[in-house]
Formats: sequence, C-alpha cells, structure tokens
Amino acid sequence: MPSAEPGRLPSRKPPGRGRRCCVCKPLHAPPGRVARPWPGAGGAMSAIDPLAILTIVVALGLGGFVKGATGSGAPLIAVPVIAAFYDVRFAIVVMVVPNIVLNVMQVWSYRQHVTGRGVALWMCVGAVPGMAIGTLLLSRLPAEALKLGLGVILVIYLVLRLVDPDFALPPRVALRLSLPVGVMGGILQGAAGMSGPLAMLFLSTQSLARPVFIATISVFYLTNAVVQAPALWAEGLLTAEGMIFSTIALVPVLVAMPLGGRVGRRMSTETFNRWILVLIAVLAVRLLWRAFA
Repeated sequence: MPSAEPGRLPSRKPPGRGRRCCVCKPLHAPPGRVARPWPGAGGAMSAIDPLAILTIVVALGLGGFVKGATGSGAPLIAVPVIAAFYDVRFAIVVMVVPNIVLNVMQVWSYRQHVTGRGVALWMCVGAVPGMAIGTLLLSRLPAEALKLGLGVILVIYLVLRLVDPDFALPPRVALRLSLPVGVMGGILQGAAGMSGPLAMLFLSTQSLARPVFIATISVFYLTNAVVQAPALWAEGLLTAEGMIFSTIALVPVLVAMPLGGRVGRRMSTETFNRWILVLIAVLAVRLLWRAFA
C-alpha cells in the first residue's frame, strides 16, 4: 500500500466490500523506529506500544488544554504526535470525534458571541466548497507545497506584527476577505488537514476579544469537521474501528480542556493576543520544517 505524504490524506477507495482500511504504514518514522500498523488492526493488539500510547495521551491532553485556553490547538498538537508513532491517516481519523465534540462545546459555551452574519458566516460558507476542492486535490497536490506556502505567509504576518504591533485589518476588508479565506481554509483542511493556521492568522489580524475569537474559530472548525467526517467515511478511511479509537481519544482532551479554559479566562486581551502570536510562530516553524524535511 502506498504511504501518504505528511499532512495529507491519501485518495483511495475501500479495498473491497466488507473489507476495511485498517493496516497502514507510518509515514517518515524516526530512525530505528519499527513501522507499526494501526492499533488493533486485524486483531493485532500486540502492535500497541505502552510508551506510544502514553505519549499520545499526553499530547491529547496538552492539545485539549491549549484548545480550552485559545480556541485552537487540539489537532495541531495531537496529529503530528500520533502520526509519528502510527500513520497520518490514523491520526486524522482519531481526531474526528474530538474535533466535532470540542467545537460543539465551545460554540455552545460562547454562543452569545457567535454572529449569524459577517466574518464567521462567510468563512463557513467558503469552507464547504473549499473542502470539496481540497478532497479532489488530495492525490494531486504535494503537501509540501501547501506547508511551504502557508509557512511563508505566517512568517510574513509575524514580521508585519513585529514592525507594526498594532497591525489589524479594517472591518470592511476583513469581511470581504472572509469568503476566500474560508474557501482556502477548506482546501487546506481537505488536502492536508491543516485549516487551523490560516484561520488563526486571519482572525488574529482583527484584534478580536478572546470570546469572539474562540466563538468564530470554533464555528469554522466545526463546519470543517462536519464536512470532513462523511468524506473520510466515503473514502473508506473512517471505519467503525476508527470511531472507537476516536471516541476513546475524547477522554484526555475533555479532562484537560476545562483547565485551559480557566487559564484563558484570566487572560487580558493583550496577553491572549500575544499567546496567539506565539502559537502562530510555532506553527510557522513546524510547517517550514516539515516542508523541507
């Protein structure tokens, strides 16, 4: 079976009726690491490594903490760690249920700050066709090109913020850009599973208060997650077995997310914006590193 490129879901159909895509080779496993199938694949529960599971649980917990504090971060932290031990496809499948549940929770918690029009609406409208386009590009566009391009954009934005700390998009400009940003975010999510950095970049240019930022980005993430789940199922990547692992992954995330929320609520708008910039910088480094790795 051909291996997928980092950050990309392979375009493939189920191997046959009644058969499921269960055994996948890990991508770019570190030197000396033995390739593992998915945990439980074909009944091979011996593939489960306690150290790998512990590391993944910690990553899920950390992702939940950051998600609670900033509204973003769970898949950005957990997916690379899971993929390092198993497979990018499995990593994305594991995050299906957490992505939906966590964003439903945050949309509900910040529902007073969710608007039915404006930036949030047009980002979500754009995400739907963007996801369809991204799925079509899945097997045609190198993931490294997407990572490199997005990493460069993030670096340019960080430089602008260093030169002009008060840099922000006027509301009218932000509204006009929200639809194309939503389309591009959907494309990135469908083709490479990484809509987060672009959404964070766009919203951080608007100097939003923390509740408005989290409400807006959670609605966008939820739209992407709801559209992506059936697409994964149709491609034979999201199976009943994968849903079990994905549901189990909820536990550490749900435990840590309220803790992050408590920390986040104590932040001032200025402190929150600084932490968002730090997270964007980390994402930029990670994207560029993986593009050239």
